[in-house]
Amino acid sequence: MTRQQIIEKLLSDPAKMLLKRPFTRGTDTFSISDRNDGIIHETTEYLQAILPNVRRKIVSQERFLKELDPSCHDVLFDENIPSICVKNNDGMQVEIEYKKTAVNFQERIRQKKTLSLCGNKRIFTLHEHTPSNKLIENFETLKWYWEKRNQDGLDAKAVYTQLGMGDVGLLMYFNERNEIRGRILSYEDGYVIISHNDDNGERVMECVYYRDSSGIEHIDSYTDLHLYRFVLSQNVKESNGGWVLEEVIAHGFSEIPLITKRGAVAWNDVQGLIELFEIIYNIFAVIQKRHGWGILYIRGKFREQVQKIAGSIILNDTSMDGKGSAEFKTPPSPTNTIEFLDSILDQIQIGSSVTFVLPKDVKTGGDVSGIAMQMTRSFDIESASNAVIEWQNFADKHCRLFKEGLAKELVATGENKLAITEYQDMKVTCSFKMWQPFDEASYNQMLCTMKGAGIISAKTGIEKNTISTPDEVSRVMAETKEETV
Repeated sequence: MTRQQIIEKLLSDPAKMLLKRPFTRGTDTFSISDRNDGIIHETTEYLQAILPNVRRKIVSQERFLKELDPSCHDVLFDENIPSICVKNNDGMQVEIEYKKTAVNFQERIRQKKTLSLCGNKRIFTLHEHTPSNKLIENFETLKWYWEKRNQDGLDAKAVYTQLGMGDVGLLMYFNERNEIRGRILSYEDGYVIISHNDDNGERVMECVYYRDSSGIEHIDSYTDLHLYRFVLSQNVKESNGGWVLEEVIAHGFSEIPLITKRGAVAWNDVQGLIELFEIIYNIFAVIQKRHGWGILYIRGKFREQVQKIAGSIILNDTSMDGKGSAEFKTPPSPTNTIEFLDSILDQIQIGSSVTFVLPKDVKTGGDVSGIAMQMTRSFDIESASNAVIEWQNFADKHCRLFKEGLAKELVATGENKLAITEYQDMKVTCSFKMWQPFDEASYNQMLCTMKGAGIISAKTGIEKNTISTPDEVSRVMAETKEETV
């Protein structure tokens, strides 16, 4: 079917708009459905192809929310965590009160991955060999408005949301003052993002399923030109399952204004290890509370009445052999348990591609080279490098929509009557840049050295250094022009 045919089919049956591919994690069996798996065959032999039939467990986005909140972790409700009882003076068994504890690994992994991808500002590239002064001016205006409207912050919030909820939507729109704006739509805020593609995987429609403040369900469906808003009618006699097309609005963009991203949550591969860590940690804490303290062991024959002198208790040994003694019994060393917890923590870091560096891990003595720091954070670097590639289309579409919307805003405000035409001719790409700790002074000095050696241009040095303003190129050109006058 063509794109238009797919759109018409979805609009004619709104219930199909709510069909969404679920998130999955693990399976309920170790068996494999492919009957050819494990058989022996000759290398020149061909086998009949078999269509995939992989079955996995569905994990809901509500569970993601639960895993993010330490007060909702399963370990807090696990009745298999052992407890210890003691006898009181009446000979009754009394359970030692103990408060179970959850560990917030999920949120820390989420935050660290967001920082590694979004810690730097977006990188804009103008694809023009000999740009005119007007083109440079428009390019700098675009970057200035991007920074003013905190679009980098929107990107960071989008990444943070996707890593926690599984998917996210960034909706670009015009407010009442005809200003280009953006907002984040997420499951946590009550919005379900549903995407529909054609046979080639190209996006044909983005849908948002939500309930308004009155409790009425809506479906907002975005195509390249229009927003179709459906409302669930209370009249059961309505066709299409009760869904009624309430309005059709031209959203004002040349493509779908809702930018979506879907993927695994940040801790998806290590959720089992996190649960294991919490169980062992709580069992260890129960044992430590009862047996982790030293015991003063006194042996001998003493009177029931004791003497108390200056606040101290005096025990006189009256045994005939005089072999009474007192010694402090230290508890068994918990080294093995601590080492086991450390090994689980190592596996969590490997599985999630995140490095936890604590203050105790940093040694102040001696010089730490840059390559040593990179090797220490290799998990973060590898994960962020892959994320830059995965989020490239998201960044590019965000840039395209913002550029198009800004051009219409500038025309509406009278700031630039030709902005729509001029901005259409401006070829700009946008991308993320991986973040990692570095010395800004040494980095900027490196750029100066490379510029002096002719390896990079002055424009690249201006764009890449850490202290340039969005209109730095214009400032340099203005200074150069003043010097030549």
